[in-house]
Amino acid sequence: MNVTQDSVQPPYTTTTTTGKSQGISDYLFVVGFFVLILLLLTLTFTSYICKRSRSPPPTISFGATIHNNVDHRLITISPGLDDDVLLTFPTFLYSQATMAHKGVTPADANASGCSVCLADYKLEDVVRLLPECGHLFHVNCIDTWLKVHPTCPVCRNSPVAKKVPPLLQQLELTGQ
Repeated sequence: MNVTQDSVQPPYTTTTTTGKSQGISDYLFVVGFFVLILLLLTLTFTSYICKRSRSPPPTISFGATIHNNVDHRLITISPGLDDDVLLTFPTFLYSQATMAHKGVTPADANASGCSVCLADYKLEDVVRLLPECGHLFHVNCIDTWLKVHPTCPVCRNSPVAKKVPPLLQQLELTGQ
């Protein structure tokens, strides 16, 4: 008697072609997927926090506001000089400036170049003299500079004459 036995595998031990159990590979796929999602959410949240800490606060208040018993005021600072002040500074041709300093050649006067644009002066250039420090600049260059910065670009002193109180002026005149 020849009895053939059909080899039937039980349903709980099904294997793939690689020999791994089907249940373990499904479990690893699901765990890997959720780890990837968690990693992406962590990176997104970290990026949001970093950008938020670098950006200015989203609310801008104009005028005076009281928040949490603290008075906040918007302060505006005009960093440069007005056009009215700029017009009080003398302007002339560069050739006149070199003639005013007799014995000084055009190459020697004020290092022969504008410190703002770094271009050499030509005899026909219109220059502006800052009265407090005596530095020369092209009119367009120094006007643009002084509208943004309140100081001379060379010595960083204020080009505006300091007002001396009358009492101090009298003391200086009498020599006391």
